[in-house]
Amino acid sequence: MQASSIDSILTENSEVEDSFKVRYSYNETFWGFSLGYFPIWDEYFESGGISATLYTESDISKIFKLGWSFQINLAIDGGGYLTLNGYLSHPIKFADHALLIKGGAGIATIIYPSLVGFLGVEYLIWEFEDTAISVSISECIPGFQMFMPPVISIGVLF
Repeated sequence: MQASSIDSILTENSEVEDSFKVRYSYNETFWGFSLGYFPIWDEYFESGGISATLYTESDISKIFKLGWSFQINLAIDGGGYLTLNGYLSHPIKFADHALLIKGGAGIATIIYPSLVGFLGVEYLIWEFEDTAISVSISECIPGFQMFMPPVISIGVLF
């Protein structure tokens, strides 16, 4: 039989707890803002453009997050469109990295208000306790028939 002091037990347990690293992707809810670029795309967009997106996601189960996004896309030669999307997101975690696969539907102001599909992939590059930095690519599909220019973005999640 071996006796150990209470102090040594407390020290051992606190060392284990301190080694556990809290990551941003463990949060149940987060907000994000991203700035991006979309390239020249067929006869509808003869120039590239810039994009700004505001979005949020919340856990609804162990598998999915429910989110929404508002995106403004402005072409350099004028024109552009707005989208408001609702989507489901599935986080895939491997080692110290997180990848979010997103899919859903929404409304866009392309020529006239219409239904759109939404697809996206977001990779969390750096995660801290209170914030994260991500890179993403998203796609808007008006009428679920044609693809708009893909938007490549860098975002900050808080």
